[in-house]
Amino acid sequence: MLYKDEDMTLLRDNFKIIQKTNGFRFSVDAVILADFFNPQKNGKILDIGTGNGIIPILLYSKGKGNDIVGIDIQEENTSLAKRNIELNNLENSIEIINYDIKEYPNGNSFDYIVSNPPYMKVDGKKQNDLSSKAIARHEIKLDLVDLVKSAKRILKPIGSFTLIHRSYRFTEISKVLEENGFSLKRVKFVYFSKEKNSNLVLIEAWKGKKCQLEIEPPLFLEESGY
Repeated sequence: MLYKDEDMTLLRDNFKIIQKTNGFRFSVDAVILADFFNPQKNGKILDIGTGNGIIPILLYSKGKGNDIVGIDIQEENTSLAKRNIELNNLENSIEIINYDIKEYPNGNSFDYIVSNPPYMKVDGKKQNDLSSKAIARHEIKLDLVDLVKSAKRILKPIGSFTLIHRSYRFTEISKVLEENGFSLKRVKFVYFSKEKNSNLVLIEAWKGKKCQLEIEPPLFLEESGY
């Protein structure tokens, strides 16, 4: 059932997702993150900042996981995500929880973590807009350091953290990951076209083992049909 401020998007293999017409809507970021995520084996997956549940549904649809938890601090988001899980009959494979990841109590419990986190720093100006869009886009409730520290705490002794972020923050992200004991495994820079600078970067880092960094071929969105 759709409410008046909602619409429905058809995904691959007849999966569907309800979205708010004026709220935060998933973009190509979630799709390319789900494509980039490369689990080594079956394991328990946590999606930090799950929003409307798009990434867990995409991972399931691609055969990349069937034991997935999506967590989000916004009750509005988790309520919609739960409806989307029910819409696609995925209650046995995907769980949605409303929680602040910084306070999530189950440490050392996931094999993999994925995240499409807030990209934008909150500058010195007062942030008056606390809407779902603002929280999803700006580091109001979760900044990069707290995200990485939470991922380290929640992952099992050996586990991977895969995220998408802004390219201009790549050096900062790498430093924070390394300071928290992560080793970078794979990096892919994303371009909207060959005429423009990279806007996004995909990163896979591992807790509990040393990796040899692989810089993968770039992704050009226009050519790839995203």
